[in-house]
Amino acid sequence: MSQELKELLRSVLQEELKPVHERLERLEGTVGHIRQDVSHLQQDVSQLQKEVTQLQQGQRTLETTVSQIQKDVAQLQEGQKALQRDVARLQEGQRALETTVSEIQKDIAQLQQGQQKLENEMADVKQTQERILEELRISKNNQALILNDVTNIRKSVDVTVSYLQRRSDVMFDKLIDHEKEILNLKSRMPN
Repeated sequence: MSQELKELLRSVLQEELKPVHERLERLEGTVGHIRQDVSHLQQDVSQLQKEVTQLQQGQRTLETTVSQIQKDVAQLQEGQKALQRDVARLQEGQRALETTVSEIQKDIAQLQQGQQKLENEMADVKQTQERILEELRISKNNQALILNDVTNIRKSVDVTVSYLQRRSDVMFDKLIDHEKEILNLKSRMPN
């Protein structure tokens, strides 16, 4: 009887904990995806930072070239028209470069916002994990209460069985006494 109760209790507990295990598995899968996304975002940010550094170096090189061209214009008036065209082209390139840098800065700002959003989602995931852990703790406490109830039921059943056994012994003794009395009466009766 006790083994059956244990099996029943084990079965009920497994069934009750099954959704919790499934939610934990889904949550772990989601956390894995989020970690992969964070890793990809970090790689993208790193690549963009390298590109910004290269563009800044290019801009410094262009600024040096413009300065040199301006010196050459002062020294060489014969090539002034050609140099002015070159300067105009360089200024267009600089504007394009500044536009590109501005766009990259906007992209970096968007990536930072995305990273902030991802960090917020990670915080939400952490809160969900903490709630699940709390539910598991509550479930563990309930398990102890159920085990206590089962122990009390078992004690009650043991007391009842003991009482019934004593009653059965008394009734059996009375039955024997009645049989003896019947035999005694039969022996007194004439044939």
